[in-house]
Amino acid sequence: MALLCYNKGCGQRFDPEHNSEDSCLYHPGVPIFHDALKGWSCCKKRTTDFSEFLSIKGCTKGFHSKEKPPEPSQEETSDQPKAKPMAEIIVQGPKSAEKMQRERPR
Repeated sequence: MALLCYNKGCGQRFDPEHNSEDSCLYHPGVPIFHDALKGWSCCKKRTTDFSEFLSIKGCTKGFHSKEKPPEPSQEETSDQPKAKPMAEIIVQGPKSAEKMQRERPR
């Protein structure tokens, strides 16, 4: 029975009976998305194309993993502090000279 490998960057199906130390080529690091560049924290290769990022071969060999990683929570994925809600401020620009002439008492 072939199982799906959950190591980052692998995604291959493997036979648990034939899972050896060098069966899997994966990324032990985390994906990095900075401005237009995409890459892995464990590799030096970076790209601006998303499909090319997905095709970056793993940099570490090891066993395939059948364990699905836990989903990251919103709090763990955010590097930035949460913004506090702000009140809406409406600023009115200066009146035109024509409007001031019409409003001036005579």
